[in-house]
Amino acid sequence: MVDSTSSSTTTNPGSSIINSLGGGSGIDSASLIKQLVEINKAPELNRLTSRQTLLETQISDFGLLRSSFATLQTAANALASPDTFNAKAVSIPDTSLLGITKLDAKAVAGDYRLKVEQIAQAQSLSSGSYSSVNDAVGKGTLTLRFGSWNEALDEFSVNTAKSGATITIDDTNNTLSGLRDAINKADIGVQATIVSDGGSYKLLLTAPSGEANEIELTATEDGDAPGLANFNFNTANQALAQEQGGANALIRVNGLLLTRESNHLTDVIDGMEFDIFNSSTTETVSINISADKSIAETAIRDFVSTYNTFLGEVEKLVGFNEELGEYGSLRQDPLAKNLLQSIRSMMTGSVAGITNGFDSLSTLGIRTELNGTLKIVENGTNTDFRAAIDKNFEAVRDLFTPKTSSSNSLLDVTAFSRASQPGNYEVVITQQPEKGRFVADAMSFPIDTTGKDYSFNIVVDGKSAATITLPDGKVYASGTELAAEMQSLINLDSEIKNGRVGVQVAFNTNTNQLEFTSNAYGAASNVSFTSVGADMADLGISAGIGTAGKDVAGTVDGVTAFGFGNILLPAIGSKAEGLSMVVTPGVTNATIGFSRGFAGQMDSLINDFLKNSGLIKGRETNINKEIDNVEEDMEQVERRSEAYRLRLQSQFIAMESIVRSLNNTGSFLDGLVDRLPFTSKNN
Repeated sequence: MVDSTSSSTTTNPGSSIINSLGGGSGIDSASLIKQLVEINKAPELNRLTSRQTLLETQISDFGLLRSSFATLQTAANALASPDTFNAKAVSIPDTSLLGITKLDAKAVAGDYRLKVEQIAQAQSLSSGSYSSVNDAVGKGTLTLRFGSWNEALDEFSVNTAKSGATITIDDTNNTLSGLRDAINKADIGVQATIVSDGGSYKLLLTAPSGEANEIELTATEDGDAPGLANFNFNTANQALAQEQGGANALIRVNGLLLTRESNHLTDVIDGMEFDIFNSSTTETVSINISADKSIAETAIRDFVSTYNTFLGEVEKLVGFNEELGEYGSLRQDPLAKNLLQSIRSMMTGSVAGITNGFDSLSTLGIRTELNGTLKIVENGTNTDFRAAIDKNFEAVRDLFTPKTSSSNSLLDVTAFSRASQPGNYEVVITQQPEKGRFVADAMSFPIDTTGKDYSFNIVVDGKSAATITLPDGKVYASGTELAAEMQSLINLDSEIKNGRVGVQVAFNTNTNQLEFTSNAYGAASNVSFTSVGADMADLGISAGIGTAGKDVAGTVDGVTAFGFGNILLPAIGSKAEGLSMVVTPGVTNATIGFSRGFAGQMDSLINDFLKNSGLIKGRETNINKEIDNVEEDMEQVERRSEAYRLRLQSQFIAMESIVRSLNNTGSFLDGLVDRLPFTSKNN
């Protein structure tokens, strides 16, 4: 009971303080304290709130600024593409002979008369019959090479430009279907299918189309599981039957007869691809390719419109927004104004690296108005926009698009980077690029391989091939024939193919020597024979290391450049950094040029604004830090205000205590007067 009573009389300290305020004076001290605190903190808090609102608006407006720049960059990128200015249009009559599948910007304008005299055909070979697709076919390897057969099928000429494959058949795939899958998996263009023939099954092989893509098959059987010899198709054994031979397409272009391996023609007319379906001795198809300047003109007009829209939107952010009747949040931001000024300066400035007189927008008839907007001038004069498009279209293209040039056709500038600065540079080649090679000793013909050991191990650019052996029982009557055979066998090796290296084998008729040359340039390029068979001396070949190639060396504007293979790169940090040059042996010096073009310069400039480490991102980071600081300042204001409130509260409590004490004293004195003698009301 005692505890219960004690608990019931306990009062809350906060309530006691509130009850104390005004208890003696009758003044609403709590309300007065609140008002005094609000008045005290209002000026600084309002200042901080206004600052916070401005900063948050600036973050939002920098987002709008970023979006506006990105839109302008997209429009500029359309002008930076050469395809925009090289666009072509094509007209073709209705025909069943051919169909156009692709038209590139690089297509050469002109009239072309096409006559299809023969379509390409693929060789096909069929095997003997098998009772099931799961019948064993024998284990071992099946070597497939491409080339051309004569009409009698007793001579085969190797196609050294096309690599074949070696197919391995073992316990995992020793079936007719396994052989089919292994050939298809080799992915060399030979299609293997199994066809049903009256209850039995045959393997049908279809080579790529073209007379030089016919196939030769040579089996090397596993003695424990013979049978692969049933798929031989070579000069010694033709177990497969040829169903049809390969043939080239024959097509005349403006009277010139051309041959192609495929019915899909990609290089007859540069920049245009088409398929041929039928041949005709009477029909001629007339094709017209013309330049389509409208694509570029539309892109330029779109850019002008996009820039004017961009300018209007950005002006609202950095200047006076007439729609809202107020200034933009970025009007006092120096970065935002500088970014806009950089773009404006580009509109009126010249493009570095252009010397043809059309080096600015104004030279094309695109004028800058007093308010900063662009206007396309079309007044019928020789200096207006229409005249530039119609009469100086190539100059218009060069103004907008990046361009590289070289005074020597043996040195080609193939690439540039953002670090590359526009201008002309003098290139001096101090060391020619060379390919690694091996030259054999002199030899004589014919070469008969019957009973001979013509085997060897070769290393090409550091890649070691497995042992290679010339076919037994074959006679080579000429160096050209032998060179083609050896090149085919070497480049067919899996290590050579997988290593992406290769050799060219030629026979020098002046010296009667075989020459093995790597496909690559540079110091890492070489051809060596690590071991040779007993009779390889007949070919003039003995084990030995060839002559290594050389990396190109030179200078760009007097500064030593870096050479690798036949690629020359200017020094890092130089003005030409990022330019890449392909050097063909024979060039000693050249003047190269680079212009980023108007659109390229704008893309580079805006990219500096927008990239993750760019100017806008840096400013946004700083603003966010300022917002954090403002929030910390607001917290400090609240802490100071709370301390001020507590101080006032303490003072008012003290005041109320004094007033209450005085009130109590007054009441006591009033009663005392009534009780004193001679003053009592009872007297």
